[in-house]
Amino acid sequence: MISIPVSFLLAALFLGLALAAFAWRSLPFPARGMFAGLFCLMALEASLVGMRFAYGHIEFLAVQQVLPVWVAPSVYLAFCALTGPVADFRRRILFHGVIALVVTAAMALPVRIAGYVDALIAASYMVYTLALIRLWLEGADRFSEAPTALGGILHRLLLVAIFAMAATLFVDVWIALLFAQARQDAAARAVSVASLLFLAAAIILVLLSLRSRRTKRSRSVSAEAAGEDGTLVETARRLLVDQGLFRDPGLTLTRLARRAGVPDRDLSRAVNAVTGMNVSQFVNQVRLEEAARLLKTTDAPVSRIQEQVGFLTRSNFYREFQKSYGSAPGTFRKIAHSSS
Repeated sequence: MISIPVSFLLAALFLGLALAAFAWRSLPFPARGMFAGLFCLMALEASLVGMRFAYGHIEFLAVQQVLPVWVAPSVYLAFCALTGPVADFRRRILFHGVIALVVTAAMALPVRIAGYVDALIAASYMVYTLALIRLWLEGADRFSEAPTALGGILHRLLLVAIFAMAATLFVDVWIALLFAQARQDAAARAVSVASLLFLAAAIILVLLSLRSRRTKRSRSVSAEAAGEDGTLVETARRLLVDQGLFRDPGLTLTRLARRAGVPDRDLSRAVNAVTGMNVSQFVNQVRLEEAARLLKTTDAPVSRIQEQVGFLTRSNFYREFQKSYGSAPGTFRKIAHSSS
């Protein structure tokens, strides 16, 4: 039967995608880990499908039925890992992990309703497909933890994931209906067709991944040849100001460099060469410039301005501000208002 080799080949391709995702250094580690874990889950599911329809092994049927309940949130979490700080992502993992555990436990209940398990799986896929659509509607800029140049690619990959989730939901419902009608042969053929389609989609995904990696590599080479430190520093400044990255008190060199699409050492070297500061001092300078602007143009309390521009403590803010502007924030405001 055609579903046998296709299922195992699909599993092999998913394992390859897991390795490729984990090696994609431009993405933060949580996202790489989630994508790698997701593809491993999909590889396991494809293998179990092959074992079931190739050799008639149903010993792992319960595991095969449970896996989709974990695959669906994993797809969502993999993209969510690119949208915010690690602390927020950890809370999301905990929340959606608990949901997956609850649904898994519900599947184990002795409910004698035809299609009960399939309905839970379908509900999980439907909910997370809608969640992915909502994330996609927020646009490429939502991927704040990825290099800006990758925003468009990730946005397109998210759309591919949405279609894949919707297709999986349709196929699962279709196969469940065939089994409910005791049409095992038709269900097996449906699995064959679905496996072929997913195999084709996986191959296309691999080809697109290789193409994007080659494009990225060529861009990197051209940037090294023609790029200048001043351009890179200006890019970092625009990212800090236009996207409000300076407001994050936990902003790191790695995150800023990733958004600029360059290695940490390149950004650090460029900032030092152009400004004579390290990256931390450079970011603080941007924060202080915004603080000075707010002190001049608003009546907001100094404590609120301190928080808005990304300083965690009052003492650090006052010390750095006085060092740059020669006076305390309150005094600076009085002088600015009196002169205007």
